[in-house]
Amino acid sequence: MKKKVWISLSGIIAMVIVASVYYNYFSNPSEFLSEDEMIDIINEPQYGFDSLEILDTIYLDDKHVFVPFAQDQIYGTSFWKWEKRNWEMKGFNTRADPYLWQLDPNDPNTFYVTWNLDPANDLSQIDLYLINRRGFRSSNYYQTNTYTPGVQLQHQIETNLDEASYSVERLPKEWITFLETYLEVEGAKSTDDFFSTHFHVSSLSYGWIPRDHNGLLKDLNITNGYSSRYGRFYGESIFWISDDELE
Repeated sequence: MKKKVWISLSGIIAMVIVASVYYNYFSNPSEFLSEDEMIDIINEPQYGFDSLEILDTIYLDDKHVFVPFAQDQIYGTSFWKWEKRNWEMKGFNTRADPYLWQLDPNDPNTFYVTWNLDPANDLSQIDLYLINRRGFRSSNYYQTNTYTPGVQLQHQIETNLDEASYSVERLPKEWITFLETYLEVEGAKSTDDFFSTHFHVSSLSYGWIPRDHNGLLKDLNITNGYSSRYGRFYGESIFWISDDELE
């Protein structure tokens, strides 16, 4: 009898756990926040923006929303996710650089380049670069030698900041194909090598070069900014580089 009661109780507990997980993580999103609600969250005391303007709300899927905003000469981006039955701001950036948002860090098909740039800079194009630096690592303990080949991929984005200071774009197919292979190889390394598993540092980096209408490097008027992230948020900063850093 006691065994039957214990089995019944265990079944009830399991059902409650499953129902709770589904309720918090898999329920359908509610309507997105109003502009006033977004402004209240973005403009918490630590930020202190006045006259904040929401420029747009761009759905990347039903649970991820990109929201660019502006205030005076500050052009910022915010990243929102439906989680635990709430729309939560997971990331925030006012550094005036493009940012790579990874909705699922294990699936490059969900990687998006986002930006919101001051129209006064009068850019006409953004040159994006995915760079994998050449490297060599030798492990006497595991008796392995690992060579990392150099890779440099470029993607050009035409901009018209007079029409919109912001946009979002999925990674090009060539980049996605490379990243899928890269993640597969790195995943295999981490299962075979203790060092890779516990002390792995990615050899990948992302860079951008702003250019004017003549295709020349454009100096930008950039104010000091900052970024924050909250909880499970995945992304990569895209740093401003020079032509001298390219191969």
